[in-house]
Amino acid sequence: MTFEYLFATLWKRRLLFTAVATVLVAAVVVVTLELPKSYRATTTMFVGVTDEEALAFGPNVGEQLARTYARLASNPNVAEVTAERVQPVERVFGSGLQREEVAEMVSVAPVERTELLEITAETGRPRSAQLLANLYTDVVVQRVESDFARGAAPAQVAVSEYAALPISPAKPNPPLYIGVGTLLALVMALGLVLLRDRLDDRIALGEVETELLGHPVVARVPVLRSNRAMASPDVVDEFRLLKANLDLSVGHTLRVLGITSGSSSEGKSTTCANFAIMSVADAERVIVVEADLRRPGLGSTILGANASPSGPGLSSYLAGECERHEVIRAHPDIWGLDVLWAGPVKPNPTVLLRCGRMADLIEHLRGEYDRVLIDTSPISIGADATLALSYVDGTLYVIDARTKLSHARAGLHQTEKTRAPVLGVILNRAKSRTSREYGYYAAAARPPRTVEAPARGTDGDSR
Repeated sequence: MTFEYLFATLWKRRLLFTAVATVLVAAVVVVTLELPKSYRATTTMFVGVTDEEALAFGPNVGEQLARTYARLASNPNVAEVTAERVQPVERVFGSGLQREEVAEMVSVAPVERTELLEITAETGRPRSAQLLANLYTDVVVQRVESDFARGAAPAQVAVSEYAALPISPAKPNPPLYIGVGTLLALVMALGLVLLRDRLDDRIALGEVETELLGHPVVARVPVLRSNRAMASPDVVDEFRLLKANLDLSVGHTLRVLGITSGSSSEGKSTTCANFAIMSVADAERVIVVEADLRRPGLGSTILGANASPSGPGLSSYLAGECERHEVIRAHPDIWGLDVLWAGPVKPNPTVLLRCGRMADLIEHLRGEYDRVLIDTSPISIGADATLALSYVDGTLYVIDARTKLSHARAGLHQTEKTRAPVLGVILNRAKSRTSREYGYYAAAARPPRTVEAPARGTDGDSR
């Protein structure tokens, strides 16, 4: 996981990250402010020894005795006596205390490398914390004095400082809690965003992103009004951009291009038809070869609006039933565009696409036309598309924006195994760009419905 991936994911899902982080931080603030307050009061005691005692016990006698008295002061009996002394001042604590409650509220600890003891009481109110710490300290002092008088204690203790009234709660610490909680909230929001991105199987391509699944996005085609109607100006502009991107990326015109997709109904035939029209508009002689011999769909595009795909076609030629000039037809509306329809469905299209007549046909078309566009079957269905793409110079992979990302990835992975390189990805039914949203194309003239053609030869080639 790289920093670039993290940044790109955060930017792509910035709204989700912001929403989750805001909710979590707000929850942290609310919980912190609602936590019960706890006040802490501390008394300090000094363990006193004489010089003779120090010599007898060693140089660290004070520190050792402080640890010893810390244990003695933690005795449950001290807590029990303290609980009894609380009875006269129950109003401060709200109710009487038991020995276990006192032991839980009070802690005794020696101050490291000193002869001091600290007795700390922690309660829900400042006055009760102060009173409990002082009462407990008095009990400890009296017990030590009594034991010392009987010779049962090695030293005396004295109160260095009684507990003061705490003015602010020890817990919670709002700045600390909110700071740490905010950091954890950001980490959790980031984790949720990464998990959402990992589990999200939709195609989400930002406007500034130029790659999808490791390949350049050469065009983003908006939703067409109709497959059989002339495209709107913004769609036309995308196909012009597609053509320019392809020609500039390789430095020359790629004569034979294959257009495929991962599954059916992703728009590969419509893309092929519109790309052919844009190429013709640049004064190129173009032929579209419908190589989807199982479920041909080119006739449902604009190329089939006034042209009939019935009759002999590519399958007929590959089966040896007719010759090349019998199946290549000039489009009746668009001058400079010829079409080789799929023809009748044959029992085994895979065998036909593998035969030598297919290779001979593509080589002939390569020499006769400026651009040969091959509309293949979906790459994930059988071996037909893989065979058809073995004759092309490069492949364009069409992805419907509604397609699951895993399906698009699987189809693209299969396309990468073919001989021809994948030139780029065409995202179909993509969201309109910002310029269109501002009505940049509102006054643009629509392209003509048809292109007038001059006289054609009897063999179907344009003159």
